[in-house]
Amino acid sequence: MLDLAITRKRFLLAAALFALASCLSGRGVAAESSNADSPEPEETPKILDLGPPLVDDINDLKKLHAVLPVWIDLKHKQVVLMGETCRANYPLEFLATYPPRGYESILVVQVKPSLVHAGLLRLGAEAGHPARFEPKFEPATGTEVEIEVRWKDQAGKSRRARAQEWVRDIKTKKALELNWVFAGSGFWTDDETGKQVYRADSAGDFISVLNLPTSTLDLPIRSASALESRLFEGFVEHLPPEKTVVTMILKPKLPEKPKSPKTK
Repeated sequence: MLDLAITRKRFLLAAALFALASCLSGRGVAAESSNADSPEPEETPKILDLGPPLVDDINDLKKLHAVLPVWIDLKHKQVVLMGETCRANYPLEFLATYPPRGYESILVVQVKPSLVHAGLLRLGAEAGHPARFEPKFEPATGTEVEIEVRWKDQAGKSRRARAQEWVRDIKTKKALELNWVFAGSGFWTDDETGKQVYRADSAGDFISVLNLPTSTLDLPIRSASALESRLFEGFVEHLPPEKTVVTMILKPKLPEKPKSPKTK
């Protein structure tokens, strides 16, 4: 598993290396060593069997964790994870959140945000910073990330959509147009243990639609947190029923590599 007790700088490097090692070995990052630290039982949620992810070729996926439903696809440069829909007929804080923060969101996933962070780093995405509020407001920055959602309807037919189609502007009633950015959350120090903890894992602030200083992904605009000032709500007419299993595909928009000059 990712060792959240290491410093932030070492975490970023180690996360990328662990993700690479797991891809090369075919094992999840949770099993990179028989001597790896194991989480306390209360830190591990009961894992739901969500079935296989809805991807074009499951053989392209390599697990990022031995148990949790999260994978990396190096061929297509994307991170894949699974979750379930919420009712979402309310003003939103999140597109996706992690237990125990399972409300005011469209999706709840059992995948720790730090694992997705590691996967995005492995693909070459760069973490920027979450929204800042002092001395003046600065929106979240980082590599832009496109998010696709896939699910099966009640007839068993596979469906897909841009994640923005599940979020709408409260005033205009139009679907969200912006992509999310890889803000990268941050770390806090546990006073009792002295360990550094990835903030989004602790708070559940995974993929936000309002500005939070702990989000792994956020929108690159000002989006107020006060309930009466929120910009977005669930686009309920587009959403499948509550508890529908959903595959999320996160694809960072990476710069194209320069082409090598042709040799004569």
